[in-house]
Amino acid sequence: MVDMSSSEPTLPRIIAALHMLPSEYSRRPDAAPRQRVIDHALVHARIAYEAGARAVCLQNTNDLPIGPRATPEMVALMIDAGRAIRKALPDLVLGVTLVEHGAREVLDIAKAVEAQFVRIKVYVGAMVKAEGLLQGCAHEAIHHRATIGGERIRIFADVYDRLGEPLSPLPLTEACRQAVDFGRADALILSGKTSEQSIRMIDDVRPMRLGVPLILGGGMSFSNLKFFANRADHFLIYAGFVKRGLPDQNGVPVEWDGALIKAFIEATHQ
Repeated sequence: MVDMSSSEPTLPRIIAALHMLPSEYSRRPDAAPRQRVIDHALVHARIAYEAGARAVCLQNTNDLPIGPRATPEMVALMIDAGRAIRKALPDLVLGVTLVEHGAREVLDIAKAVEAQFVRIKVYVGAMVKAEGLLQGCAHEAIHHRATIGGERIRIFADVYDRLGEPLSPLPLTEACRQAVDFGRADALILSGKTSEQSIRMIDDVRPMRLGVPLILGGGMSFSNLKFFANRADHFLIYAGFVKRGLPDQNGVPVEWDGALIKAFIEATHQ
C-alpha cells in the first residue's frame, strides 16, 4: 500500500469504483432524478464501507454519450454526491473520475469534496475513443492542481485506457515512463481488454520500478484473483461486487453485495 502523503490515510488495496446512476444531464430515457443519483451513490458508499472497504472512487460512468467537457451542472452534481459521502463517511479515502475528458473539472470536484485522488484516463499521448480524439492533459492537471491549492490530490493516470486505442502507440513501458517522468503521475492504472492482456501489461511495467503504485483498473473477479493478487498494488473494482436481485433501499436500486466486497478484501489481505 502507498502512503498518500504525510498527513493523509494510506490507500487501501481495494478501491470500490462507484458507478453513479445516469443523471438527467445525460438526456437518457432512464435517467434518474438528481436526488436519487445522490442517494444511490451514498447507499453504495455505505455498503462498501460497512463491508470493510475504505476507499471509493465516484464515477459518472453512465452519463452517455460523453460530452467534450463536463458541464457545470455535472460538476455540481458530483460535488453534491461527494459531499454527501464525505459527511457520512469522513475517514473514507475518496476519489473522483469523470467520463468527460480534461483535468480542471475533476480536480475542482476533488478539491470541493476533500477527495484524496482523481483518475484521469488520457493523461499523456493521444487516444481515439467513442467520443473522438483525446489529447493528454498532464500539463493542465499539474498546473490547475497548483492553482487551486490541491497539491495533496493525487493523480492516478490510466495508460492505454481499454475503452480506446492510442493514436500512435508507443511501447507500453515508454508510455508509462512518460506518464510518471513527464506527467508526474502519482500512480498508474493499467487494464487490458482481457485478463491476459492486463497480466502482460503489469508484468511488463513492474520491472521498470517507476516508484509509483500500479493499479489494476478493471476486470477483477474471483476467477482471476490469484493471477493479480501478487502483481498489482491496488484494485479498482465495480463488477466484481455486483449481485443481481438485491432488494432496494428506500427506493434506491442496490447493485453491490457487501458479502462479495468483504470476500475480496479478505482475499487480497487488505
